[in-house]
Amino acid sequence: MKSLLSRAIYHTGQRSLKRLVNSKADNINENKTPLRRLLQDASAFAEVGAVTPAEGELEWATQPYTINSKKETTSYIDPKDTTVLLFPGQGSQHVGMGRRLLEVPAAKDLYELAASIVGWDVGRVCREGPEDELQRRCQTAVMVTSLGALELARETRPGAVERVRAVAGFSLGEISALVFAGSLPFEQALRLVELRAAAMEAAARERSGGMLTVWLTPDATLARLLAAARQHAVSSDLPDPVCQIANYLFPGCKVLAGDEAALRFVEKEGRAFGVRRSARVRVAGAFHTALMARAELAVRDALRLCDVSAPRVRVVSCVDARACGDAAAVRRRVARLTAAPVRWEQTLHALYARPRDAAQPLTLALGPGGALRSTLKLVNARAWDCSLQVDV
Repeated sequence: MKSLLSRAIYHTGQRSLKRLVNSKADNINENKTPLRRLLQDASAFAEVGAVTPAEGELEWATQPYTINSKKETTSYIDPKDTTVLLFPGQGSQHVGMGRRLLEVPAAKDLYELAASIVGWDVGRVCREGPEDELQRRCQTAVMVTSLGALELARETRPGAVERVRAVAGFSLGEISALVFAGSLPFEQALRLVELRAAAMEAAARERSGGMLTVWLTPDATLARLLAAARQHAVSSDLPDPVCQIANYLFPGCKVLAGDEAALRFVEKEGRAFGVRRSARVRVAGAFHTALMARAELAVRDALRLCDVSAPRVRVVSCVDARACGDAAAVRRRVARLTAAPVRWEQTLHALYARPRDAAQPLTLALGPGGALRSTLKLVNARAWDCSLQVDV
């Protein structure tokens, strides 16, 4: 009998992934606007650079933002004249997000295209909920909304998007960043995210777990705490419990994830190991741990059907805080995004490391939610001083 994860992969993967090669987005009026022409080419899986907009026409985020990257040179560019984009991940969603985007025609078109691809009204779920549906479909909703926020940024910060020199995303947000960088076509990325969400949910149902944010004292012994939690959770039904760091957020703050018995030990005994306080994360699984290994395999298989190319702007991966140099590097990191820890603190260091007297770039933290910008303040206050939240 097939496992729950296998069934999820079959029902979601077989229907969705086959369409990666064969399907085209519906309901797009050909040649109506530059955006619609570009989106149509993206949904037909045209090669990056196959369509170059006429002078002055709209260049949109999925691929065309980076078409004219060949004009860039290796000469020195003042950081003040550059932009960094930060894309949010799962957990940033809230009912009502995207309402500001109703006044942005390009963002409205994006919601419509996404709905035609996934088969449900992405914009309605974002703006109206209900809450349980948004939580169930949050990965797709967050990805589309954060890309839509780019169009709001273009209207409110003229020229900022065209000056982007580096991007990063928190977990799911890294896929959004790769779409912006021209490394993943929008439609394929959207289908990949749909499958990733289904595979993660199925893996969580097969073995229940959770996530716990911990704030630590300077002398905390976190490694000892994790080992003690795993030892405490050992039983005949659970011979090899999991309890590990899932997210590195900022100094003194981590998110742990693993089996419930181990997390309960941390909540009860953590103070003796230097935990000042802890709070549960509202998720139904131990994401970014070994418990997501089978979901990672599903994503890895799906990536074989995706047209991945080298990013045309610098994408710093939250998997290892290193830039993705080519298509193979992108594939490796996207595959690992599901089960590997999110090294966000290290990613921010890689993005903003520069001499103390050097200027910082403009950073646009794309909505929904403000967690990425709040975290930036605790990692690099000088970079935070030059940052803005593009709220939607």
